[in-house]
Amino acid sequence: MRNEPGTNDEELASAVAESRNWTDLMRRLGLKPSGGQRRVLQERVAMHGIDTSHFVKRSPWRKYPDAAIAEAAASSSSLREVALKLGAEPATGTLSHIRRRIHAAGIDISHFPGINSVELDLPFTTEELRAAAATAISVRGVARALGVPDDSRSRATLGRPS
Repeated sequence: MRNEPGTNDEELASAVAESRNWTDLMRRLGLKPSGGQRRVLQERVAMHGIDTSHFVKRSPWRKYPDAAIAEAAASSSSLREVALKLGAEPATGTLSHIRRRIHAAGIDISHFPGINSVELDLPFTTEELRAAAATAISVRGVARALGVPDDSRSRATLGRPS
């Protein structure tokens, strides 16, 4: 593949056989590792029927099969709880990833309180919100002025144009 033209199918098959994963394959072929290169390689390898079953799966999420996520979700009441039950740090990116995996697998989380609500039911009037916004310099400041939790979901709701 070294700039595509010079690489033949035999060279590609040999490089795949010697590689541990897609990144290793890209390096062996003299390519700069990137998602785009990976997709092109995956298509080409698949087109030629070259076996990659020996490639090591590096994603930490592979250790959480859909069944494990479904089991954790069934006994949880939040995405944070699911992450903790899986042994993952419940950071924003992790929770987003878990939610995407749950959606892709069709796992039922309708029992999570407020999971499908578009906005939080916040305990203040529009006038109180306007007054707090007039005195604050940030969304976090508005949250503090209103006495609501300073979490990402409250900030997202407060930051939405009305």
